[in-house]
Amino acid sequence: MVAEAIKSRSLQKTYGNKVEALKDVGVSINQGELFTLLGPNGAGKTTFLRIISTQLMPTKGDADVLGYSVVKEAEKVRKHIAVVPQDVAAYGNYTPWDYAYYFARLRGMLNAEAKDSAKRALEAVGLLELRNRVCASLSGGEKKRAIIASALSSQAEVLMLDEPTSGLDAVARRGVWSALRDMVQDGKTILLTTHIMEEAEVVSDRLAIINSGNIVAEGNPEEVKHMATERFRVVVRGKLGSLKADYETVKFGDKQIIYVNTEDEALELVKKVLKMGLNAEAAPITLEDVFVKLIGGSNN
Repeated sequence: MVAEAIKSRSLQKTYGNKVEALKDVGVSINQGELFTLLGPNGAGKTTFLRIISTQLMPTKGDADVLGYSVVKEAEKVRKHIAVVPQDVAAYGNYTPWDYAYYFARLRGMLNAEAKDSAKRALEAVGLLELRNRVCASLSGGEKKRAIIASALSSQAEVLMLDEPTSGLDAVARRGVWSALRDMVQDGKTILLTTHIMEEAEVVSDRLAIINSGNIVAEGNPEEVKHMATERFRVVVRGKLGSLKADYETVKFGDKQIIYVNTEDEALELVKKVLKMGLNAEAAPITLEDVFVKLIGGSNN
């Protein structure tokens, strides 16, 4: 049986303005997996991560990290985790090497081990060649990667990253994804929050979709995608006329996404659309399609 790294039990958080950020949230994350909390802005992702990382007390409920209560044993929890907050800013006079090396030293590593860990972390985020440049001279994305390197170099058993690739370009984002997957292969546990659908689908072993403080879906990416009745989508450019009324359709300007249940239905629909002189392509539904359906954000 796989041991649990994180387990929340009926977590609730109500802020002073009576806003319920979390409502009875129970989530179990296994050791050695990357678990993503996926949701729109304001859904409760950051509140959940802040509670699990002992930065914020819940209004009700509790959670364990490696068997330690975040409410009663916060100091013990902190010895086993590393956190990258969402809006953390880099110190201008620090270099990427400073971030990676000194954070490793703060975790108790000896000099040689800290240097090796820092080197590997900077390689993972693509900053080794820039390791001695002060952050004031780096781009916003490079600063973000320097901070991520500090968490990677810590070799903490559990890493918690809040929107870690927000603001990074596609190449840098994929470099971070690769680094995170390598860490999972090495036995680390990662809790990641994001609103980027591709990120959740590509990097996650399992994920939960959170909306308005409630978990509305949980499973691996394929399991979550199977929660939708429709299994395929047809993207059409142009006016469908009366044909549109026969299907569930989402419109984006002159483009429309039509959802159908089977591959045969999708191919038959493509044939109909092509005969109308319009462009069309069929593909399986995406995690984003399911996400929008689950949180009620359709645009018919």
